[in-house]
Amino acid sequence: MITTQKNINKKYYWYGILVIIPIVGLITGILLFRKGIILKDRILYFIGALGILITVAFFVGGLYYSKYSDVGKRQRVELAQYSLNQVLRDVEFFKLQYGHYPDSLQELKFVDITVFIMDPLSQKGIFSRKLDYLNYKKIDSSHYTLFSAGLDQIPHSKDDVYPFIPNPGAGKSGLVIEAMH
Repeated sequence: MITTQKNINKKYYWYGILVIIPIVGLITGILLFRKGIILKDRILYFIGALGILITVAFFVGGLYYSKYSDVGKRQRVELAQYSLNQVLRDVEFFKLQYGHYPDSLQELKFVDITVFIMDPLSQKGIFSRKLDYLNYKKIDSSHYTLFSAGLDQIPHSKDDVYPFIPNPGAGKSGLVIEAMH
């Protein structure tokens, strides 16, 4: 009986290879963890727990890397640049449609329901869902400022991100890029 039980348990050990694959490892880990409890096999129990921990560590590590590594920071700045360019386009289109610049970014929803007016660089922590709005201020009827406060989230500092205008003299954009303080 004991020899048969060990052979059954060893059959499950081979499934332990799958625990190194994130997501698959989570599912396999849960199943092996459960089977280890049922069969009272500490090795299966340990392999299952390891599968769960590997998947959790993989995703938490990925989130941490995307938030704090140089590559992650650079990609978030690129995302902010892209968002600013889209918002700039919509602000200018708003002026064409209504004859004036919007008083706030929320008004852009009238011209583009999909516009993303949140600052991707304003996320406070890895798991934070709170984002602040991009910095927008209507100066007068024909000028405005638009920028992201950058990674340090201090407006008017050296890491602020502004919309990219390839040929600023060609069009009649009302965008004013403020000098750093």
